[in-house]
Amino acid sequence: MPPGRGRGWGGGGGGRGHGQGRGPRPRRIRRLLEPALLHLLRAGPLHGYALVGGLEELGLEAYPADLSGIYRVLRDLEEMGAVVSAWDEATSGGPPRRVYELTPMGREYLSEWVHDLRATADMLSRFLAAYDQGGPETESS
Repeated sequence: MPPGRGRGWGGGGGGRGHGQGRGPRPRRIRRLLEPALLHLLRAGPLHGYALVGGLEELGLEAYPADLSGIYRVLRDLEEMGAVVSAWDEATSGGPPRRVYELTPMGREYLSEWVHDLRATADMLSRFLAAYDQGGPETESS
């Protein structure tokens, strides 16, 4: 299933880069948590808090998602077969934690995401270059 056609695409949030009354969100790419979490799981199984730390390392610490939102994305990825999870009962010093692991389908899905993100980056680069070169100015009425 290519990115943009999965669960939740286009739902909620008011569309056109606007949140519910919060105005534009530059630097937010809708659903970026999916490929970011899949990328982090490429290195091996991780639990939720380790994934949060990995998101911070990717520069997504200000990305609008709380821990419950991250777990919702993980649950959706698990439902579609991109990740599997299991309780890690061997963890010392605390209760068992759910550990997530990338599946072969998840690797393929991540590859599709990367292809789409590269195309988006190219489109954004062209847009920004055109913007930086200037363009027709319009007058306000």
